[in-house]
Amino acid sequence: MLKGVAVTCLLALVLTLGVGTHAADTEVTETDKHAWLLKHPTIMRMMELQNQERARNGLPPFRMNAELCILAQRHAKWMGDTGWYMHSSMGIPEIIHSGPMTPEDAVNGWIWSPAHHGIMLSGSEAGFGYMVRNGATYWVTLVR
Repeated sequence: MLKGVAVTCLLALVLTLGVGTHAADTEVTETDKHAWLLKHPTIMRMMELQNQERARNGLPPFRMNAELCILAQRHAKWMGDTGWYMHSSMGIPEIIHSGPMTPEDAVNGWIWSPAHHGIMLSGSEAGFGYMVRNGATYWVTLVR
């Protein structure tokens, strides 16, 4: 009896998993794995605002880059976790901000800073990250 239950369970598992499913049918793309970050409303708003500024300056919009978003989010989280507000050592052009409570305020701060504004207007791909920890905000944009 126990043997029959085990066989039935195994058969149900095989049918559920789909015998003959190809690996390509079940692969998850890099973008799918990180959709929680790439489609986050705050991240999307940061990109929208920076693309508006790029358009005002006759430039094409940034393309969202999943790798850069992951790195930007990692740096924002690190700043939030440690309380240290500083540039990373990634060797990628970056702009950071701490203090503003909204993406609008963070991006406006970058626009009013010539050095940060220059980075915002460079490159063609960008990644965005932000963190709120103990009431402090940390904003990051990486550009390539």
